[in-house]
Parts: sequence; structure tokens; C-alpha cells
Amino acid sequence: MNEDYSYFQSNEFRSSLEAYERMIGSGESVELDSETLVDIAEYYAMEQRMDDANRCIQYATSFYPDSIDPQIFLSRQQMFEGNEEEAWKICKSITDQDDREVTFLKAELFLNFERKEKALPLLLYKYKEISDRTEAADFLYDSISLLNDYGLGKEALEWVFILRRNHPNYEDTIVLEAEVRNLRGEYALAIELAEQYIEMHPYDTRAWMQLAEANGSLQHYDEAVDALDYALAIEPDNAEMLMLKGNLLHDSGYIADAHECYARFLEYFPNDEHARMLDAECLMDLGEVDAAIRLITT
Repeated sequence: MNEDYSYFQSNEFRSSLEAYERMIGSGESVELDSETLVDIAEYYAMEQRMDDANRCIQYATSFYPDSIDPQIFLSRQQMFEGNEEEAWKICKSITDQDDREVTFLKAELFLNFERKEKALPLLLYKYKEISDRTEAADFLYDSISLLNDYGLGKEALEWVFILRRNHPNYEDTIVLEAEVRNLRGEYALAIELAEQYIEMHPYDTRAWMQLAEANGSLQHYDEAVDALDYALAIEPDNAEMLMLKGNLLHDSGYIADAHECYARFLEYFPNDEHARMLDAECLMDLGEVDAAIRLITT
């Protein structure tokens, strides 16, 4: 259930969500595959609409009882609730234990329950099994992203070097390393890598975000906001970038501008508790106490 704001904002996802909700509301017949239904359940979970998430995933399992995606959702749901035994039980019940996504599920369960010594060999063994070079590079990239998500900066960087060595033409390694360097607090290196990538791919917002992250961490707020302004010129409604810009503006004392960013973010994800609290803090600072109270109590 990783937050993926940009995907949940996409026209493709919004169309599927609207179709699903029409079906639930009116009984209209709609054909949605299991992966799409899981995406909808993840969106509801992110929005703290757990009854809707559970209903959607039950619908998915009833129509696609042999599909892997709903089982992965259910296992991760138990993982987030701290139910290790049940999470593993669901994981091990999946028929195709060699599926790529099941491997990632197992690795995440190990990482979440603090058994990285089992997760790392599992991922590396699976990577070495993949004969197609593009698929292998993609698998290693996603593995590094998972390590990064769990704060394993040392291991993530070591695997970045493997990706560089084994797949020297895989350009996404550059922006991925910038992300890892940011995690490790190596902001100057992150800036250098992000700028290098931007020279080759000026419209790739991932690099602009890493550039903003690094500059913001160094308290170079003007440079950080400038980077996000470039990124938002490419994707004006990107919620993740709006949130980051709001945080940077707040930290640099531009409270009214930060409020504007948080308010725009909440137009897309109105139930995001973190954003609501941040925006309420801005409203309090701006003297709009009643508006702040309404935001966090409704």
C-alpha cells in the first residue's frame, strides 16, 4: 500500500475509480481486472476509507479467486496491522510462489519485521535468475527502491553500484542514486546526480524532485522551490510535488504560500491526515483559527 499520488491522479485510474463507484452505486455492470480493483482498494486505504477498501478487495477475490494481486494486498494489509503470522500465511497460500511480485512481497515482509538478513539474499538470488537483461535491470531497480523505502541506505547504495556495473546503459540508475544519496544525507552528491540526469532528461520530474529534496535539506530554499516550480510547470497538478513545495515554503517562513500548496493537495486527497494537520498549522499561523478547527474536525 505504498502511496503513489501521481498514479492515483492519472486519468486512467480516475476513470476506473468512477466506473467502479458507478457499479457499487447503481449495480451497473463494469469489467475491471483484478489489478485495477487492487489499485482502487489501495487508494481507499490511503484515504483511510477502510470499509470501502475491504469491500473492493472482497469483490476482487470473489471474481478473481486465483489472482495474485488481491492476495498480496491482503498479506500487506495484515503486515501493516502487525499480524506477522497471518501475513505470512496469506503469502504462502499464493499458488505461484515464483512470481516476481510475490518475491517482492516476501522481501517486504522480511524487511517490515526486521529480518533484512533474509530479504537481501532472496532479492539478489531472484535477480541472478533473470536472463533477460532489461527485466533484470528493472528488478534490481525496484529492489533498490524497496531498500530505500525501508531506510537501508548502505545496502541500497551497494546495489546501485551493482546496477551501474552490470547495466551501464540503464540511465534511470542516475536518478535512483540521487534518491539514495538524499536518504544517506549526501546532498551535494544528490544535487550533482540530479543535475546530470536533468541535462539528459529535462522533463523528468523525478530528477527535479530529488534536486529540490537535496537543496531543501541544505536549507537552500530558493533553489529548492525553483526546482519544484520547474517540475510543476511540467506536471502542474502533481500532488507529491505540491506537498514537497508546501513543506519547503513552510520551513522558509512563507506560510500563506505553503497553505495554498497544501490546499491544492487536499483537493485531490481530502482525507490525507498529514496534509490536513500541516494545512491546519498554516491556518493557525495565519490567524484563521476557525478554518483550522474545521479542517481537522470534519
